[in-house]
Amino acid sequence: MKITIKKRTTRQVLAIERVLTPESRTALQTLPKPNKVCGVRTPLNLNDLTIGDLFSLQADGVHALIEQIASVILKVHPRRCYNERADKMLGFVFWVGRELERIAALFASTSNQPTPEEIKAGINDLDFGPFGIIDWYAHRQGYQDQDDAAKVAWVRVCECMRIDNERIAFERRLREIMANKNK
Repeated sequence: MKITIKKRTTRQVLAIERVLTPESRTALQTLPKPNKVCGVRTPLNLNDLTIGDLFSLQADGVHALIEQIASVILKVHPRRCYNERADKMLGFVFWVGRELERIAALFASTSNQPTPEEIKAGINDLDFGPFGIIDWYAHRQGYQDQDDAAKVAWVRVCECMRIDNERIAFERRLREIMANKNK
């Protein structure tokens, strides 16, 4: 089904989402990020979000993501988002999705590949998800409460992960050099 979304609200487009052609779906995903949505200026990027806000944007489905975007980024009632012009709101939603992919890639780039010994010991079973990252940061900084860690900018948490993982990589190399030297 081919539609003109500029004249439709987000609610109207989402109501017919299931009958959209693949071309229409692709067109929605390539909508530009607007300067304003629901009367709120859109951010240049999501670098100012806290780690807690970032994790709250992990939502299943467009409806859940719109509601999280409304409360976390735009700070408006979700009803305003559903009543917004579809080209503006969906352009912003898909831009947020691309930003979340960029941020996920940054976090992924901070990790080290586990050694065969670590894999054998079960390191792959130690994935505690978003709470695990917040808990790690709280321990790293000496916070008594994970809620304090959740209020920190995600860029700071990501940088600390990078630093810690570089330190771990250095310590591995040093142990290997020392072990080879003692042979």
